[in-house]
Amino acid sequence: MALLGKHMGGLLTVCLMAMTVVVLPLPAAGFGSGGLLAMLQGASSAENKQPGWDIVVSGNQTLETESLLAAAREELNTFVHQGYAASAIDDAAFVIETQYRHEGYATAIVDYEIKEQSRQVVFRVQEGPRTVLKDIVFVGNQGLGRERLLALDPVVDAEIKGQRTFPYVAATMSSLADSIKSLYLAEGYLQVKIKALEPGPMEGRPDDMVASIAVEEGPRFTLKDVTVHGDVPGDLGDAVSEIVKAMEGHVYQRRQRLVLRTKLRDAYANAGYADVAVSVQETIAESQGLIHLEAMVESGLKVIVDEIRVDGNERTNSDFILSRLNFEPGAQYRQDDKREGFGSLYGTGLFSNVELRLVDGAVPGHKTVEIEVEERKARELYLEPGWGSYELLRLKAGYKDRNIFGTGRIFRVDSLFSTKGRSLEFGVSDPWFLGTDITLGLPFHYRFRTEPAFTMESSGVDVYLQKIIHKNVTVNVGYLYSKEVVSDILPDVDLEGLPTNYNTAALSFQLTRDTRDDLFFPSQGYRGNVSLALARPEFGGTIAYNRLVTGVRYFYPLSKESILGVRFRTGMILPTADQQSIPVAERFFNGGESSVRSFQASKLGPVDDSGDPLGGTAYSVYTVEWRKKLTDDLGWSIFWDMGNVSPNRTRVDGSSPLASDADNLISATWNDYFTDFRSGVGTGLQYMLPVGPARLDWAFNPSPDEERNEEDYVIHFSIGMAF
Repeated sequence: MALLGKHMGGLLTVCLMAMTVVVLPLPAAGFGSGGLLAMLQGASSAENKQPGWDIVVSGNQTLETESLLAAAREELNTFVHQGYAASAIDDAAFVIETQYRHEGYATAIVDYEIKEQSRQVVFRVQEGPRTVLKDIVFVGNQGLGRERLLALDPVVDAEIKGQRTFPYVAATMSSLADSIKSLYLAEGYLQVKIKALEPGPMEGRPDDMVASIAVEEGPRFTLKDVTVHGDVPGDLGDAVSEIVKAMEGHVYQRRQRLVLRTKLRDAYANAGYADVAVSVQETIAESQGLIHLEAMVESGLKVIVDEIRVDGNERTNSDFILSRLNFEPGAQYRQDDKREGFGSLYGTGLFSNVELRLVDGAVPGHKTVEIEVEERKARELYLEPGWGSYELLRLKAGYKDRNIFGTGRIFRVDSLFSTKGRSLEFGVSDPWFLGTDITLGLPFHYRFRTEPAFTMESSGVDVYLQKIIHKNVTVNVGYLYSKEVVSDILPDVDLEGLPTNYNTAALSFQLTRDTRDDLFFPSQGYRGNVSLALARPEFGGTIAYNRLVTGVRYFYPLSKESILGVRFRTGMILPTADQQSIPVAERFFNGGESSVRSFQASKLGPVDDSGDPLGGTAYSVYTVEWRKKLTDDLGWSIFWDMGNVSPNRTRVDGSSPLASDADNLISATWNDYFTDFRSGVGTGLQYMLPVGPARLDWAFNPSPDEERNEEDYVIHFSIGMAF
């Protein structure tokens, strides 16, 4: 005897474990927050004093009671909450029986008995033999090979290729047979017959079982010819001929009747015949395996658009809606114009629903285009707390209006406050600049931030043009003007008294391709980008440099729950014209929660006599990271980071090239670009929050440099993934 749980009224429920019987308490008020699985683990509720029901499962020799009842939990809950309806127990028995079927017990039977006097439900299981398959055999398949048919069920295919046995599940075999039939039909075998047979012993190996699928292919049909009758105006003769020519002589599929009708309707509608009617008849020559399609067309009148009406727009200007359409009063109607207008209005992101209708006018052949829209909420206010290992507590807040003045233009304000700084950015953008699909942006910014070796204050304005030039590919060109004030520079970091109060005026170019499937925790895809900035006094600034930054993040799924992430990023900034060096605020720094995690923020690379970072004119970061989801919200990772800063000579090593002339600095940058890489190996946990994953990383430095006071390991806690 084993004690498994307590009755809600305080009575003990005893399980008689004669190999097969388990008795569980089923409270009259339901299972509680833990459900039946909690009761299986001994959960109880002292507050529920109502008498309950006992659940008895007997005869289950191979499948555990916990898994069977967990599968039927919903039905058992229904039994309680719907007044102990017998139909719910009948459903539960069916679910348990199905569970056996999925494990290969094709003849398993589960019946039940409801004992109202003793308030007991008894499930009796007759398992029967378990059938395990070694292979699937196809009989009669001449036109399509075995490999192609097996590939229709990737799970079964993987088991067979791995030479592993798998349970016989009648539903799986039936589903595979249906998929095979669909494939044959798609290949022109219109009279194919598929039948899944009962499993039997493998030929020559009676101990191994196989399932068979019988195939009667029949003839493979070809579309011999297509004829079009009815109204064929002269301006549509060539288009109709091209449609017919493209379809004739190919393997015939049932859907080709619909394809022909659709193509003809589209061709006529794009020529102005909005009311065209097309019917298609099929003639089959079975003995020859040939099909003939005959289309009858009634074109109707060409349609002229009389007027365009807009309804449902409470905030959006009608003129803006009309500007997204190709329709014009007095012009000929085209089906493509309707489709493009529909997509264009949805593409603005301003509407949750769009309907475009043609309404008959007073004159035959003249119609009104009615547009009815349902607007989305356009205003958004957000408050987003966060944490970084260097910044500690940070808070983002902002406001966004995606439809200012009803024109589809965007106004936004974003602010950030942390223990290390503050920033404010506001501006407007026009996604439809000059009636095109180019975005014009005009953001203003103010930023104040304390870095480990200096404090930076920046204010300025950016003007940019952005366009999606291909799927997931964005190009951005712009002009930036900002005023920089650098203060609190540590004495050794100041080097040779480089500018601390200067203006930056730069032209920029950026190209980005992003195919990731998720911004917070991507499981596949990649993001690659390259950006170039050219700062010159001729553009209105006081410093001159060329800066190039590029990188890629790639994610590859290893399994359903684990992925491999790879990251590479590098950058270089070099003085040009009369500029001899690069101010400290423009240099690259490395190390921290989002780069090489075995270092504190900005601590990787050359340092001064006090161990404070000097930065550099180039840097690189490489990462390989394995990520696994433990639950829906919890993830685990193992990573290897590697990176450097160039030039990498410190005050300890001698005079820094950062304090020399431009030629020496450029030479030292290139010479050190591929040297002095520092590594970090570690592991981390991530917990998904609405604002992104909360991340705890521990990174070990395999070879700490004592002269640079590098730490053996670093722990980072932050919000957001490393890449």
